[in-house]
Amino acid sequence: MIWKYRAVNNPISKRKWLSFCLIILAVGVCYAVYKYSITGNLRFTLLSLSFFSLMIFLYTIITLGKVRYYYINDEIVYKPFKTPLSNIEDFEVDYENKVIKLKLRKPSLFAVKILYFENDEDLEEAARFLRRKLGKI
Repeated sequence: MIWKYRAVNNPISKRKWLSFCLIILAVGVCYAVYKYSITGNLRFTLLSLSFFSLMIFLYTIITLGKVRYYYINDEIVYKPFKTPLSNIEDFEVDYENKVIKLKLRKPSLFAVKILYFENDEDLEEAARFLRRKLGKI
């Protein structure tokens, strides 16, 4: 089973990426204030901050609009992360936020823990597939 989603169409994923980009922007502003306090050159500081802010803004637009693909067969694959179906203990479907949260037997840093969806049909199909594979029908 294959499905795709874009972060801009999923509320949880959108919130995650926007908060990440805002944190990076806040770090950049703090660094600009620090550099201004050391050098006292306001023109260079504002120019650097504006270029940095523009790059973060463009990164945010690209990240939110990028199409991401998931694949499930014997394992859940979201490049470069993989989770074998045998490692899934249970899962929880959140229809409002269009996500499936996986509870793993052996948690790993590089395991897929949350499946994001763009539409309800893909969410239902993936939930049925996981129920069938895990024997929860």
